[in-house]
Amino acid sequence: MPHRFIHFFHYFFSKENNQFFTSIALRSFAIGMVLIFEPIYLYSYFNSISITLLFFAVFYGTFGVSAVYAGKLMSKIGPKHSVLISHFFFFGYYLSLFLLPYSFLFIPLAVILGGMGMALFWPAFHVGFNRFSENGYTGRAVGRINVISSIPTIISPAIGGVILSLAGYPVLFTAVLAVLLISSIPMMLFKESYVFYSDSFQKVWQKIFKKENRKNSLAFAAECVEGSINSHLWPLFMFLLAIGYAAMGGIVTFAIAASTVFTLYMGRLADKIINRIEFLNIGSFLTSMSWIIKYFVVTPLDAFLAQSLYGICRATANIPFYTFFYKKVSLKGPEADEFIVYREVVINLARFLTLIFLAVIFYFTSQINLSFILAAVLSFGFMLLGIPPKFKF
Repeated sequence: MPHRFIHFFHYFFSKENNQFFTSIALRSFAIGMVLIFEPIYLYSYFNSISITLLFFAVFYGTFGVSAVYAGKLMSKIGPKHSVLISHFFFFGYYLSLFLLPYSFLFIPLAVILGGMGMALFWPAFHVGFNRFSENGYTGRAVGRINVISSIPTIISPAIGGVILSLAGYPVLFTAVLAVLLISSIPMMLFKESYVFYSDSFQKVWQKIFKKENRKNSLAFAAECVEGSINSHLWPLFMFLLAIGYAAMGGIVTFAIAASTVFTLYMGRLADKIINRIEFLNIGSFLTSMSWIIKYFVVTPLDAFLAQSLYGICRATANIPFYTFFYKKVSLKGPEADEFIVYREVVINLARFLTLIFLAVIFYFTSQINLSFILAAVLSFGFMLLGIPPKFKF
């Protein structure tokens, strides 16, 4: 046992790991400062929940379609350069949001740059992470990357909220752009590795509906659409409750802190528990229940307690879910990159369709918490990545 610990210690603190994770941590800090405020910023510009959701729908649609071509580009330039290039697309995205009040034309530019930036970043990130997660430590590695990503974002929403309260969106976007550029520096030192990606969009489309992939497709779609409801509609809900920027940032900061501490424990537990399937099922159920509680939120204190509970419940599902995902990636061998890109297409087409559906719903009603019921149902879909329990009546 001691030699296993020493081996893992050496693995985790290797030079390349530090470069990779430091870059991700800095990026997480930058995005974390503005993420919950993006839908509010766009809502304030459009003055419409529906149009705000359509913006994100097209954003994710662009991401989904671009993912295949980003995969092909990644096979030529490598994951490291793909991540580096994505940072400049994100820079352009936030710069476009910054300039949005000056011209309507920055809306399509933001959508294209943001969607393509995501397409360049996420497949490359998963390829890089899969490279660093060793057999027997996948759950712990998922826990580590969640914690490393979460530690900077513990304080970043609060910092973003304070900046907004004191100086407004221009200063916030400037701060985000500066940190994004800094996050590129550690990645420049990272040793490049090359992958081979060969799927066409038609091939990916066929994979989505193959019988052996149906459960995976539904699980991936459910997990990411639920996450989008938390990222886009929950902040809008808090804003319409008249919760201030600083308080909103504080609520999210505390929730991330609680889930981060919990994640440290859950990552270790995921590698020790024999039946990860039950682990995933319990986490899915608890996440669903936390959304039901969110539905009844009416005060800032309610929002604080509900989001904190959600963060812990989501961590319970998140660790086994992504442990299963990276296990499936590793089992694909030479087709691992194709599997990663297939997932990106699935989740973003699902986001695209769901956000259009919700945009239509909220054209007729402004009761945002109706989407929380959908999120509660989708949470049960996480179970499909393992084996859902059979209920007897």
